[in-house]
Formats: sequence, structure tokens, C-alpha cells
Amino acid sequence: MTRPQSAPPESPVERFFLPQPLQLANVEQAAVAQITVELDGSEAHHLLHVLRAKVGDHVGLFNGQGDEAVAELVGHNKRSAELRIQDCWTTPAESDELILATAIPKGDRARWLVEKATELGVTRIIPLRTVRSVVEPGEGKMDKLQQAAIAACKQCGRSRLPRLDPLTTLSDVLREFSATSPTRILLLADPRAERSLSQLFASLGDDLRTTIALIGPEGGFTTEEHSAAIAAGAKPVRLGSHILRIETAALAISAAWELHRS
Repeated sequence: MTRPQSAPPESPVERFFLPQPLQLANVEQAAVAQITVELDGSEAHHLLHVLRAKVGDHVGLFNGQGDEAVAELVGHNKRSAELRIQDCWTTPAESDELILATAIPKGDRARWLVEKATELGVTRIIPLRTVRSVVEPGEGKMDKLQQAAIAACKQCGRSRLPRLDPLTTLSDVLREFSATSPTRILLLADPRAERSLSQLFASLGDDLRTTIALIGPEGGFTTEEHSAAIAAGAKPVRLGSHILRIETAALAISAAWELHRS
């Protein structure tokens, strides 16, 4: 069963992340109700021991790639739950995308950035290594940021997880996005820029499909980094009348982009 957009069941249900195909290819709709899947790990713990779900209860499932399902709890043990799929569908990918190439702030501010960017529809987050970077997330930190994205998707009803890249240098980001294209724009957050973000978005045509935003660390990009971004085609934009923290800048760009395309 394919629907043009996310179609939650008539009665609200708790959503759980299950990273496996949920759109069951070559299965007749009448046979979907015979398909069972297993939920384990922290998701099963939340279902069974926090929510205290019982056999016969219904839950929502999503795999972060657009597949969603409604399923019934048909059995469980202490560590896993058996769910029978009753309905499934796929949410198409968005035609527009926002990519945040951003320095990572300290502590829980990084988790907050990922959470809010996910809620606002950001499609890809690239943790940026710059000369003045203070935080360079390791594997453990990246796992926590991935969990923040999953939790945000569960809360806001989003079907697709944003792609979370490994730590990447500014030069590598500029190399990937330096090629000019009428459907793509590269932005550089700069409190000294003459043009505001709202002015730039107002001037863009309907053909724009990809927006890439460069957000520097608390100390800002160096003169050399700034010049390299401009040479790669980045357009400097102001995000307001004040100097913003990393996560505030990310939120401002994401919210403006979401409003522009809605």
C-alpha cells in the first residue's frame, strides 16, 4: 500500500524505530497481516517496560528511510517484542533538501541542534572541522547525535532520518559543493554580510532544490576559510542583527528555509 504522504493511523499510537524494510515488496495486501517483525534493544525496552504494552496493543513503526507501518503486539519476552504488521506504506522523499555543514557546539547543545534540525526537515548534517573548532565528536558522540535524530523523528512524525555524516573538513565540503548549479546554492553564515538570509531567499527562483549552509565555530571562520568559501561560490548572508551561537544559527537557517519552501 503506497500513500502520497505519511498517513498515521486514525488513533494516535506510539512510534518505534525499526531499521529494516517495512514496505513489503511482492506481498499481497491481504497477506500483510501474516508478516511479523521483531523489536529489540532500547526500543523494545521502552515498549515493554516503560509503556508496559500488552498483547493486542498497537504501535507505529518507521525505518528512517520512508517506510512506515502499524503493527499489533502479538508476543514478547523480557528483551524483545513480536509485532504483526497490519498496514504499511512509504512516504516519498522530499524534492528539496537542506544540508547543514556546521561546526559542533559543546555538550548538550549539539544534541539540541540535531533534534531541532530534524524537526525542521534538514536532510543532511555534516559535522564540520575548522581551524577554530573546539568540539570534534568521536564515535560515542556521533552515536548520541544519531539517537537524538531518531527521537526527534519519533516525536514529530517524520519518516526519514537526516543523514549524519562523519566529521568532515571544510575543504572537503567545499570540494563537494563548489560546482555551480542553477538548482543549488551554497550559503555562508556571516554576521558582517550585506545581504540578509530573508533577502536572499526572497530573490531565489522556484528551481532551487538544494541549499547548503556553512556554519562556523564560536570564534568564526578564519579569513582564509572565509575566502576559500567565497572562492567556491558561497554567498555570505546575515542571520539577524546579532552574532548567533552555532545551534541558534543552524535553527535560524533551518526555520527560514522551511518557511520559504512551505
